[in-house]
Amino acid sequence: MLTPKQERFIQNIVSGMSQRQAYKEAYNAENMKDETIDSEASILFNDQKVSKRYKELIDKLEDET
Repeated sequence: MLTPKQERFIQNIVSGMSQRQAYKEAYNAENMKDETIDSEASILFNDQKVSKRYKELIDKLEDET
C-alpha cells in the first residue's frame, strides 16, 4: 500500500504531469533544487510498489479505452 503522497505522485503522472511536476505537487519540495527533485522523483518512480501502482493505473486506462 502506498502512502497518500506516493499515490498523489503517481496519480499526477498518470494525469500527464512530468515526474518533476508530480513530485513538487505531492511533496514539500519548495526549498529543493530541480536536480534534487528530479533525482528523488526518479528514485520514487522506480520504487517497486510505486511502479506497480503506475502499471495498474495505466492498464486500467487502457482497458477503458
